[in-house]
Amino acid sequence: MKWLVQLKGDRADDAQRWARRFFNEYDLSAVEWLRIDRGRGNYEGVYGRCHYPTKERPTYRISCQVPGPFPCDIVTRRKPLYPRTDGTFARAPRGCRRGTLCYDPRTGRKWYRLIAKTRVASLDEGIVWIVSHEAFHFLRATRQVPGRNTEIEADRFADEQLGAFRGVGRRLTAGIQSLLPGAVRRALVSARRRDLHNGAGDSR
Repeated sequence: MKWLVQLKGDRADDAQRWARRFFNEYDLSAVEWLRIDRGRGNYEGVYGRCHYPTKERPTYRISCQVPGPFPCDIVTRRKPLYPRTDGTFARAPRGCRRGTLCYDPRTGRKWYRLIAKTRVASLDEGIVWIVSHEAFHFLRATRQVPGRNTEIEADRFADEQLGAFRGVGRRLTAGIQSLLPGAVRRALVSARRRDLHNGAGDSR
């Protein structure tokens, strides 16, 4: 698989290292290339596409764009909200809101689409999320991961991979701080508490 990374001066080394380790776990013989760039046009945040094989080009291609700016919120999809036995709908789960009310004329069934948001704090996190999302479509199509090949499942997979990426970062930070003198560690903790009290780091 060819790596085509064009970030216009930004390296995002942590995300690139993560992506290479991530893909090492899978069979990539059917993938022609993975592209990561800053995107084109007036789009913001992150977006991408998994190109499926065709007769003219019998390979997968994964294209990921990260124009930012960061931090940013990614609109994500959750499992639909179906009615209760009495026909009424429960409130949307915490962190979600109701989207379109859908109706299937064949069965008479109704449901609401559920919308949520995932905040990515940096270019690195944006790359991890969109690469994971688009990679899921390829991995599911080639039966290398379980689930259904839907946008809901791809969003869930991307959220999980982002959580794992953040966990590694927290462990590295904790390891570095454990080597610092006690007074320095206490100063860092106090600064973090002040930031939280003043609203810094709020991901809502």
